[in-house]
Amino acid sequence: MPESKEKSTTKRIDLLLTRPELESERLANLLDKKKFRIKISPLIEINSIDYKFEDTVQYDLIIFTSKNGINNFQYLKKDDKVLVIGDGTNELAKKKGISNIKNVKGNSKDLKNRIRKFIKKGARILHPTSIDLNNELKIFFKDLKCSYTSLGCYNSNMCNSNPEVFENFFNSCKDGLITLFSRRTALSLKNEIFKMNLSENCKYKRVLVLSSSIEHELNDLNFKEVHKTNEPNEESMIKLIENLGYL
Repeated sequence: MPESKEKSTTKRIDLLLTRPELESERLANLLDKKKFRIKISPLIEINSIDYKFEDTVQYDLIIFTSKNGINNFQYLKKDDKVLVIGDGTNELAKKKGISNIKNVKGNSKDLKNRIRKFIKKGARILHPTSIDLNNELKIFFKDLKCSYTSLGCYNSNMCNSNPEVFENFFNSCKDGLITLFSRRTALSLKNEIFKMNLSENCKYKRVLVLSSSIEHELNDLNFKEVHKTNEPNEESMIKLIENLGYL
């Protein structure tokens, strides 16, 4: 008798990516398609907005807490002194030709701990970011007696670009993974779940988040598990996705 071929027992995991379309597609291409059935349903939309900026003002430091800030701030000069959070934001700053960069690998708390070491009283700080006010950093720099300017150069709208994909994932996938890269995306996810009456199906899903603040937004939903990455960046998220794909 001919030898029977060994059948693969590897189960592919359903994975819902919630970042904007291009970022989700790029992340999907970095993952092992043999382990995942990838579904893309962006829950956040980033849009450039018109803003006024006095480019004659000299700033001692420009802070970027996301790649969106760099992509939507048109006045960045190659000799600007820049501080960024995360490797992805750091790499994008380098591609823009910026060489004077300090990279904080962490979150806003790590940024505040790091910046205390070299910031001087009276320093002028510019923070190109979303139109949502960052009162945490505003208060922090006020306590340091610094001049902090939050410049809204883009907005992030909560929206569900692929509602059919989203609803089908919750209704059909018994054991699925969901990635969340921001607190605002978590809020958008929660809104969609309540709007579509999908709360009961959360108990079959595991959620992967970048930070405790994102995890906190999910407290009133009964997810099977919530996993937090070791570091708040894409590389750490990919490692977590791959590890959980074996379960």
